[in-house]
Amino acid sequence: MDKRFGYALLCAGGMLFLVVLSTMGVAAEKTPVRVGPGEMELAVSLKEREQAADLREKDLQRREESLAALQKDVDAKLEKLTALQKDLQKKIDALQQVVDKDFKNLVKVYSVMSPSKLAPLLNDMEDGAVTRILQAMKADQVAKIIPKLDQDKAVRVSRLLGKME
Repeated sequence: MDKRFGYALLCAGGMLFLVVLSTMGVAAEKTPVRVGPGEMELAVSLKEREQAADLREKDLQRREESLAALQKDVDAKLEKLTALQKDLQKKIDALQQVVDKDFKNLVKVYSVMSPSKLAPLLNDMEDGAVTRILQAMKADQVAKIIPKLDQDKAVRVSRLLGKME
């Protein structure tokens, strides 16, 4: 019987505990919450952090807008530069055609000159220019001109001709 009594007592105590607990919950809902100074400081700190985060977010947004404007400006300038580059290349190509035409005319003139009259002119020119002129001429003409050049000039130009072919 002692065991049953103990068990009944335990059940009654548990029920009493549940009743007290449920009334405390109702009472807790009706009573205002009390906050200590540490909790207030924590709430203020959280609010300050939230405000700082908002400010950083606004600053980042402002920077993004600024970068987008700069990117648009850079793109416009790049487009202008590309157009200028194309225009400049067209002008260079046109000038190159004129130079090529003039060079071909000069080669024609030199081709009809006698080697003995042409050699003194070529002796006074830079080796690179002489090489370019001789490359544009026919091999049989070059064979007649090189012996008429100064010996040192003939050797240098012959070396250059050999490297470029």
